[in-house]
Amino acid sequence: MKIAALLLAAMLTPTLFAQTDVGAMLDKAAEIKPGEGADWLAQRDAIVALGEDALPELREAGKQTAWTKAGWVRALAAESCRVRIEHEELAGKVDSPRGLNPAHYRQFRKPMPVCQHDLRNLGADAVPLLLERWRWTFDSFDFSEGEAGHTERQCFALAIMWVPGELADRRARYHLDAAVRDPAITDLWRQEACVALGKAAGADALATLTELYDDATQPTMLREGCAWALGRVADVKSADAIKQRLEADGLSATLRRALLTGVAILGSSWAWEARGPMHAARGDEIREKCARMALDALKVAPEDVEVISRALAMTAWRDSLEWVRNLADNGETEPVKLAAKACIEPLQTALARDQ
Repeated sequence: MKIAALLLAAMLTPTLFAQTDVGAMLDKAAEIKPGEGADWLAQRDAIVALGEDALPELREAGKQTAWTKAGWVRALAAESCRVRIEHEELAGKVDSPRGLNPAHYRQFRKPMPVCQHDLRNLGADAVPLLLERWRWTFDSFDFSEGEAGHTERQCFALAIMWVPGELADRRARYHLDAAVRDPAITDLWRQEACVALGKAAGADALATLTELYDDATQPTMLREGCAWALGRVADVKSADAIKQRLEADGLSATLRRALLTGVAILGSSWAWEARGPMHAARGDEIREKCARMALDALKVAPEDVEVISRALAMTAWRDSLEWVRNLADNGETEPVKLAAKACIEPLQTALARDQ
């Protein structure tokens, strides 16, 4: 009897191992195409059902270095399953955001769904669950009927783009890169993804952002988003990219203002202070470039004084007040002089604040 039991165990062990081979299950999960929600849920739930025994392999498969261009979907599957095993309550909050529940948001004075900040506050473990939702099960979410459902859908989609950027989560860079290139989704969603890509991927986003900005066939909203996103990449290459495009012939007023908004964000004295003293030298180089770009824009587009003044004030470069005063006195045209004069007071205030 004992020998028979041992033989039976030996026969069953390979089969049992095959059924619970986490690596193979993740390979299968990674092959599930976007939108195939039922297949994804079946595979995900099978992995999650393994419980804590699966965690060592899931942690290895979902580590930061596994999020490559070729392997990020597999890493996403691993992280999604890990979070569901380790943090079941958090997963429930991401799966059914309170702010999308009509019973909750209709209590507001202005009843509109709002979930971005709640999801961001859940931290980095929420990110793979949001990416999972976008890739496989977004369309199966239980949105309301009619216009309310459209608004909820809009809110959720923007949150899925926005949260990874707010958390500067590099794991989302391939998801965001795919989103900004996807003409099947709305221009607004792609625009939000542009800004988030700049925040999450840093200098690695520059190739995509400049490519899409330079493509005149792309929607203006998308190109605006790329210009804003350049301001989120704290790198001298981003300052140079903005400068090159501000100097381009035939620049539309819309895109010029978008690029100048990028200048304001990139040059922000507060942002550079927040990055710490180890980045001070790089910050000074970039802030001076931004201040000079704003001044040059004042000379050629004084009608954009509002956005230019904001860029100068946010950058608060120490020499810029002298430059602006000189332009107010010696500008080539009266509109340029008047625009420069309008920039003096807010710039003075900003410089005094930064001292």
